Amino acid sequence: MSGAAPVIALKTMSDERALIEVRPVDAAHGVIITVSGALRPSDAAELGHHLHREFDRHPSVVVVDLSAVPSCDRAGVEVLSQFRSLARSAGVALHLVHLGAPAVRRWLAVAGLL
Repeated sequence: MSGAAPVIALKTMSDERALIEVRPVDAAHGVIITVSGALRPSDAAELGHHLHREFDRHPSVVVVDLSAVPSCDRAGVEVLSQFRSLARSAGVALHLVHLGAPAVRRWLAVAGLL
């Protein structure tokens, strides 16, 4: 995706907040957003900000890698749910990836996001 943001680290693990990285995938006209650490309200707001920014670029695919997110509070679930609905209405392929991590699969299933 031309003009997409480079990899951006929003938080560091040393301050016990989630690490969020955004990587454009030009060949697929998309983006991979990787989240590491527990997703709390302030992290959910940051994730929402970056999802909005990427959706404004009209990607064809957005992958959110949640394989390193052991837990996610209600704010994070709401952000992911809102963007799943937005992606469906915009014709964007949104993939929430858990890469088989049992804890992630559990909270995604409980939230109805699988």
